[in-house]
Amino acid sequence: MENVIISAIFIGGATLAGSLVGVILGKRCESYLGMILAFAAGVMLLAAISGLILPSIEGADVFGIFLSVLGILAGAAVLYLTDKISPLLSGDSGARAALLFALAVAIHNLPEGIAAGIGYGAGDIGAAARVTLGIALHNIPEGMIVTVPLVSSGVKPLKAFMLAASGGIAEVLGSFIGYYAARVAVLLLPFTLAFAGGTMLYAISAELIPESQACGRRRAAMALLIGFSVMLFISAIMS
Repeated sequence: MENVIISAIFIGGATLAGSLVGVILGKRCESYLGMILAFAAGVMLLAAISGLILPSIEGADVFGIFLSVLGILAGAAVLYLTDKISPLLSGDSGARAALLFALAVAIHNLPEGIAAGIGYGAGDIGAAARVTLGIALHNIPEGMIVTVPLVSSGVKPLKAFMLAASGGIAEVLGSFIGYYAARVAVLLLPFTLAFAGGTMLYAISAELIPESQACGRRRAAMALLIGFSVMLFISAIMS
């Protein structure tokens, strides 16, 4: 139990730290907002595919793959409907993109936390610790990626911080869910991972990439590839 508590604090704290740095930088990064969004798209593209979607189909049969595909489409559909009906996502396009991304981050962080908690619940401390470290490493820039565009778009710093911090709360909750329901969570994890991946792919394709074009298509493309490569390098080291 002590291990999962420490893990939850570590994961949530990384998100809070990144969010705080993003709030502090805020408008100073406004001129680089397009490139930050493109970099974020690259980071989260690899995270969605390698950290969520591919693990959801690992060792799966045809039915398992079908469930993963269903999960991807369901995740995208949830954000699509949210985009349509939520009053929070109206108004300034930059704030709208960041709010949608913040929601996607919160959704995708829940199964991440579950994945870490499952290891501790099943007694595999070493594997769970590696998952925890990997999650924490990408939570720091993830928190910055959410808060910088929000602050730059005129959202109050405290509100931006709270929105970004919600992702950390989701991971903390996920850690305890995974710990206390290890066996059940293992059965549900493939669908939830794919669902989370679908939310991320929708947010990336519908909001982050279009908004990043403000800095120019070529610069945005390079920033996306750099973000993808950085995340690939980190993932390779952690594996």
